[in-house]
Amino acid sequence: MNSSKIFKNILQQLKKSHIDSAEIDALILLEFVTKKSREFLLANPEFELSEKQIIKLNNLVGRRKSHEPIAYITGHKEFFGLDFFVSPDVLIPRPETEQLVEATLEFIVARKEVNILDVGTGCGNIIISLAKNANADYSASDISKEVLDVARKNAEKHQVKINFIQSNLFENIHKNFDVIIANLPYVPADNSVGKGIKYEPQTAIFAEDNGTAIIKEFLNDAQKYIKKDGLILVELDPRNANFLKDFAQKIFIDSELILISQIKKEY
Repeated sequence: MNSSKIFKNILQQLKKSHIDSAEIDALILLEFVTKKSREFLLANPEFELSEKQIIKLNNLVGRRKSHEPIAYITGHKEFFGLDFFVSPDVLIPRPETEQLVEATLEFIVARKEVNILDVGTGCGNIIISLAKNANADYSASDISKEVLDVARKNAEKHQVKINFIQSNLFENIHKNFDVIIANLPYVPADNSVGKGIKYEPQTAIFAEDNGTAIIKEFLNDAQKYIKKDGLILVELDPRNANFLKDFAQKIFIDSELILISQIKKEY
């Protein structure tokens, strides 16, 4: 069967399963299985898939119909123009989080000998994106060894030097930083979510106390590890922005705090 007919079949199946991104997902799965570019597949609609490829594709389509994220199916996700390995151990990077990278780059562009810590690094998408775009001393922490294994794999892939530390927040951190970044769990524990979220690590998404518990703990501890005139960037639920801003203002005097207020659309 040629790729054009297979694409139409996949598209129909995904739409019936209420996959909003059915068209792009169908193309991604075809690219992944055939190892052909999107441009090639679109320009060669009569390209024939082997029986082995069709069997593999049907299996992957079945997984996507169950709303398993496409990034876990392919093992890849793009972030800030870079390709990252992902696994079910890590939260899938979202485009919105690129704001953390952009804000950090703006802060460090005119500074020299900056050291940066990414708390709860996940697959390493934030810290690696920074390291590809600016010279600095980079460190990243996460509570999970499995998560850090994925981050190290991505750092090696992109050929950047990062000091990875297994740590629950600042537990194993022993120096101060010019910039501390955190994209920690911030979704209220009782929040209704999309079907695909069940496949992601729940501890990387949800937090008690209306989604503020872990961020408050982070902010309390961060004061001990941020340098004077340093920068702290935190992603959070906009519904908690005013509360957390007031909370942080009671803690920080000499450091600048930027709260990236957003709620990921899948939530």
